[in-house]
Amino acid sequence: MSRSKVAQNATVAAAGTGLALDLTVLDTPAALAAHLAGATGTVVVRPEFSAEIGSALFHRPGAPLTESARAHLWQRSGDRVVVHALVPGTPYFANGVVHEGRLVLTDCWRCFTLDEGPRTLLTSVMNPSPDDPLLSRLTDGLAPVVKAAGITDGPVHFELVVGEDTLKVIKWAARPAGSPLPELCALLGVPGQAGALATGRPVALADAGDIGCVADYSFIARAHGTLAEVTGLDELLGRPSYAGPERIPEPGAPVTPSVNENPVLTLWLRHHDRATLLADIDHYQSRNREGVFVLTR
Repeated sequence: MSRSKVAQNATVAAAGTGLALDLTVLDTPAALAAHLAGATGTVVVRPEFSAEIGSALFHRPGAPLTESARAHLWQRSGDRVVVHALVPGTPYFANGVVHEGRLVLTDCWRCFTLDEGPRTLLTSVMNPSPDDPLLSRLTDGLAPVVKAAGITDGPVHFELVVGEDTLKVIKWAARPAGSPLPELCALLGVPGQAGALATGRPVALADAGDIGCVADYSFIARAHGTLAEVTGLDELLGRPSYAGPERIPEPGAPVTPSVNENPVLTLWLRHHDRATLLADIDHYQSRNREGVFVLTR
């Protein structure tokens, strides 16, 4: 399984289900600059190879990508970038196991983000209900991709955008999902992908019953400095769905701006009522936009 987004997208296209992106591959900074100059809507730019979440840059109307923002895309000779129009919809992670040639969707996560300059930073993920029709829609849509790739056994991880009538695979890999998704499955009380790999008996999320919902939430730092305090920390920890800390920095801790996967403060959330948890995420998003970290230089 190639880490190249070009190769991944080609496999998705070969499945013939309409899940592939309309990608343009560019191999020089000049070609990228020319492409962006002709763009009329939001364009997403990604390095062809990247291991981390959050590698995408967004060229937005009224907020074009600067040369300095694009510079890291060309770190090695032969580097290429992939470019596509912004796909409307909601981002999701979908994890599963191919067992005896059949895809079993073991866990799935709706993503919440905040726009920060040329990036969109992931702040939270939350599981859908086991009776959500989206789960069968994802399983039916992704099974042909797994078949086109020739995978008959093992883990798969997908990053997608889900629209009202569309699914688009942003990238995918034949590998286990990374943290915090296994930890969130444990908090939810389902085996998830990690449990399926450990036991060899995958359980579909759609068969999990009445399990409620869990999420994590990460707060963004926008500057370098030393932490003086987290404003309103007691209020953050007093929300109805708060279930415990994943990480809370102490005063005096060094803080660096959040990029990709390096949150400063992360909370675990759990509640049986989905509306309550969504209201807490919405509240945290508002606090996150305002900023919660007081720093000294």
